[in-house]
Amino acid sequence: MSAIDDFIKSLEATEVMTQVLNTMNRESAYLLKDICLYYRSNGAPAPDHRLQFAGYMGEAALKALISAGFVKKMSGGRLSLYAYEPTEKGLQQFKRLEADGYY
Repeated sequence: MSAIDDFIKSLEATEVMTQVLNTMNRESAYLLKDICLYYRSNGAPAPDHRLQFAGYMGEAALKALISAGFVKKMSGGRLSLYAYEPTEKGLQQFKRLEADGYY
């Protein structure tokens, strides 16, 4: 194992890093919920100003949703810089989380 791999493994074993990863996962799930609920009620992508996220963790959660293929980022038009639309994969995941009682 390389020095950096050993270092990362040591960090990931800490309570702080466990909490950070847990927070990131939960933040992503709630952000997906907000985007899907907006899409469900309006039939349109959620504009960025309608989403509730703050700081680096919120931005990272949104980027994770996009990278995982749950959400598409698009131009926001006149009233926002960007808008976010759930993909079919994102809608299915949202439905699974909702049916499981997560939300």
